[in-house]
Amino acid sequence: MGSTASETFERLSEYTVWRVLDESARRLPDKIAVVDGDRRFTYAEIREQSEDLARALASLGLGKGSIAAVYLPNSVEQIVVFYALQKLGAAIAWVNPNYRESELRFILANSGASSLFLFEEWGGFDGLSAAVGLDGIPDLQHIVVAKPRDGFTSTDSRVLTLPEVIERGATAGGPGMDDAAPGATSKYEVSPDDLAMLIYTSGTTAQPKGAMIRQSQVVRAGFAYSLGVDATEDDVFIGFLPMSHSYGCGALLVQPFILGATLALLDRFSPEASLALIEREKVTVQYAAPAHYIMQLGYPGRGDFDISSLRAGMTAGQLAPAGLITRVEQEMGVYISSFLGSSEVGPGLSIILPYGTALDVRERAIGYVIPGTEARIVSPGTGEELPHGEPGELVLSGWHVTQGYWRNPEETQNQIRDGWLHTGDLASRDEEGCFSILGRLKDCVNRGGFKVIPSEIESLLMEYPGIAEVCVVGTPNPVLGESVCACVVVAEDANDLTLQNIRDHLQGKLAAFKHPDELLVLPELPRMPGGVKVNRYSAGGVVELATASTEKQTVTRVTKNSRKD
Repeated sequence: MGSTASETFERLSEYTVWRVLDESARRLPDKIAVVDGDRRFTYAEIREQSEDLARALASLGLGKGSIAAVYLPNSVEQIVVFYALQKLGAAIAWVNPNYRESELRFILANSGASSLFLFEEWGGFDGLSAAVGLDGIPDLQHIVVAKPRDGFTSTDSRVLTLPEVIERGATAGGPGMDDAAPGATSKYEVSPDDLAMLIYTSGTTAQPKGAMIRQSQVVRAGFAYSLGVDATEDDVFIGFLPMSHSYGCGALLVQPFILGATLALLDRFSPEASLALIEREKVTVQYAAPAHYIMQLGYPGRGDFDISSLRAGMTAGQLAPAGLITRVEQEMGVYISSFLGSSEVGPGLSIILPYGTALDVRERAIGYVIPGTEARIVSPGTGEELPHGEPGELVLSGWHVTQGYWRNPEETQNQIRDGWLHTGDLASRDEEGCFSILGRLKDCVNRGGFKVIPSEIESLLMEYPGIAEVCVVGTPNPVLGESVCACVVVAEDANDLTLQNIRDHLQGKLAAFKHPDELLVLPELPRMPGGVKVNRYSAGGVVELATASTEKQTVTRVTKNSRKD
């Protein structure tokens, strides 16, 4: 990473989020900061709109110590709301725009948000009606519709539109902002150590938890992404990852504004729309999940678009299937690598490969710790640090680790012990300090006392012709405890796939006890809201589908004698 990166991280430790936008707007006032459909906004315009909104929101009582829930899709409105709230020192409780009533209710109740920002409708869901209809949320005082339709009205006294809020603030002559010096935060005295946001975990196996993230942590986390793609102010980023999610927030809502780059938005992903935007805006950097790259690679009309401007990107959200990084480089001409992030180190990452890393390393590893942080591989049972090359739990320490979980001291103590965040990730480290992720500890299948790591099987199955995606899970087995079930998505032109085919394919490559006992062919893998992570455990997830399916191909006989089979 070098001393330059270390010095930058140290300098950014004194920054607030508002200072990021303020400095870039002063330096590059006329540069296009955001492209949202046919709308284009300069840095000066984004700064002015954010400051006007901050002044108006202050007149509603929002400020340091307030919690505001933001339930918006990728849009210029989301960006302006974000920076306005950060200028005031109000902490944001992020709500994924793909969430529905029960998830919205939980985050509003848990965070104690006094304000909610949303679109009236998005993605075919009437979010406003859902929000207004929630009962038992006594802290919620204002529901702000960020992009109202013409003639919009509401009978609920809590509902305001963004234009109404701004008009009321102007009429009230809200508190002034201190612009005496470049980089000044405001008279609200927002500090780098103040709470900036709550990033909620996806809650795949339990209730979501709100990771508390500080102002300077947001800034340094955003900058960290640039190390993986060598990003500068000359880059144009495509923004289809949900910016309410840890990955999208740091990489898209913060990083471009630190650099003074341009962000071209998509509120929802499709291969065609993304390729068209890359061509139109000459996008240079794309952050995505493996599924996005897979869909782009498989899109029949990809050759109709000129994407030669696209030079680099990264992928996260799930383990990159074996060979994907190579395919993207060879077929799309784009340099990409994996990294490791989570809500607990949000909105950034913990481990990354520096730009220019060799392809063979990018296929097997996620990289090195970022400056000012530490990582270890420990025994899940004893907590003792393990030798190089031996798999164990990844634990992290440093400025990037959350302060804890909002209103959840028990889980905070459970996950952060003696200053080390226990990630639940199964990983290994080589002698050079380069880390590889093998999966999640909970993903391991216990087949007759043998521990089977799904990612090891998945990488080999991705080599089988006709398999487009694969997810290996454990299903109940009365004799062995768990069976190894391979759930696959096959290409349209693939021939019939059988369990025996894939077992033959693995012969001699893996120990026999790791060979799948079951095969389930699915039209697609279920995903968590937002379409980034594969849903393994939640309702409707891979484990539930695999356990309940009567369509599985299954090894005909499993007895006690097959424990080592």
